[in-house]
Amino acid sequence: MITLEAMSVFLLLFLLFFSLGLSAYITKTKLDLVEAYFDNNEMMIGDRRWWGGKSYKHRSMRLCLIGIVIMFPRMFIWRGLVTQRELDAIPQGLKRWSKAPLYLEIPLFFGMIAFWIWHPFQ
Repeated sequence: MITLEAMSVFLLLFLLFFSLGLSAYITKTKLDLVEAYFDNNEMMIGDRRWWGGKSYKHRSMRLCLIGIVIMFPRMFIWRGLVTQRELDAIPQGLKRWSKAPLYLEIPLFFGMIAFWIWHPFQ
């Protein structure tokens, strides 16, 4: 019989590898399409200057920033870092692809922390 602990570990590992694969796919195929909409944005230019390499790490950091900007647009618009016009120009499908890794990775991160805290108390 599979215990709850073994099932939760299996689920978290499955989600971890699925989200890493999804993130790698989106970083490889969709990042250049999304970045084209932010060509004249000062924040994105600075981010590209900081994470300007072609490696997976640099590209995934840029994708994470774009995903956060698309997930929480009001905060970035309020601070004057992006405009509503820049965000409206991005097609809905591309916005979904940009947010997909974060929708998996954020709950996964908190789930792993909860498991790490909960496990010693058994």
